[in-house]
Amino acid sequence: MALALRAHARRGAAVLALCGAASAAGCATISTQQEVQLGADYSRQINQQLPLINDRATLQYINNLGRQLAAAADQRGIPYYFYVVNSDAINAFAVPGGHIYVNRGLIERADNVSELAGVLAHEIGHVAERHSIEQLQRAQGANTLLTILYGGILRRNPGQVEQVGVQAAGSAVFAGYSRDAEREADRVAVPYLVRTGYNPNGLPSFFQELLTEQRRNPSRVQQWFATHPTTQERITNVQAIIQATPGATGNARLTTDNQAYQAFRARVRSLTPAPRDRR
Repeated sequence: MALALRAHARRGAAVLALCGAASAAGCATISTQQEVQLGADYSRQINQQLPLINDRATLQYINNLGRQLAAAADQRGIPYYFYVVNSDAINAFAVPGGHIYVNRGLIERADNVSELAGVLAHEIGHVAERHSIEQLQRAQGANTLLTILYGGILRRNPGQVEQVGVQAAGSAVFAGYSRDAEREADRVAVPYLVRTGYNPNGLPSFFQELLTEQRRNPSRVQQWFATHPTTQERITNVQAIIQATPGATGNARLTTDNQAYQAFRARVRSLTPAPRDRR
C-alpha cells in the first residue's frame, strides 16, 4: 500500500488532467465514464508497483466473490476487478472505477468467507459511493491551475520544489477516507452482504480480530489502521446496523463459511511466501 500511495502522489497532476482546462477555478463533476478511465489508468500504474499474485485459481476465486458482491452493490454496471497483493501485511484498498486490491495477509487472517466478503463489501462501498471521487473533486479546486500551467501552458514537468503542490492532490485523494466515508462504507456493506447471501457479522468479527492483532502484533496491521480507523465503537456501530437491517439476523440461509473458501485460503497459503512487509 505504501508503494501505491507513493505512485499516486507522483502522479497527482495526471489525475487532475481528466477534467482538462475547462475551468480555472475548479472543474465539473467527474462522470462515471471519467471515473472508469481514471481507475484503469491508476490500476495500470499500481500493477507495475505492487507484487501481485498471478495464480489463476486464486484470481478466479477472488473475482467471482467480489463481482457477486459488486453486482448487488453498484447499480452503474461498471466492471470490477479484484487483485491479490503478495504482501503479508493485513490491508485492502479500492481505486476509483472498480479496482479492489486485497493483501494476501488479509486473506490468510480472514477465518471464513463472511469475513473476507465483509472486507470486499466495505471496499466496494467506497467505490459505489464514490468516496475517492469526492476527495478528488475537493482537491481539484486547489490544484487545477497548477495542472493547466504545467501541462497546458509551460509544456514541462514541475521542478522539485514545484512538485510539492502538485503531489499534494494525489496524496490527499488516496491517503485515506474520512471517518464519515468509513462509516458509510460499513453501512452500505451490510445490505450488500445480505443480498448476496453472506453473513454480515463477518465484518465486525474481522474488525474485532484486527483489534486483537493490533495489541499482539501491531506491525502486521499497521497499514490497515493507517487507512481504516478501527475502534470498538466502530464495531458496535456495525453490529447496530446489522440488527437494523431486514434479513440480516436469524437467517439460516446466510453463509458464514464453506469448503470453497477454505480451499482458496489454503491455496493462497501454499503459494510462494510473501516478502515480509512491516512498513
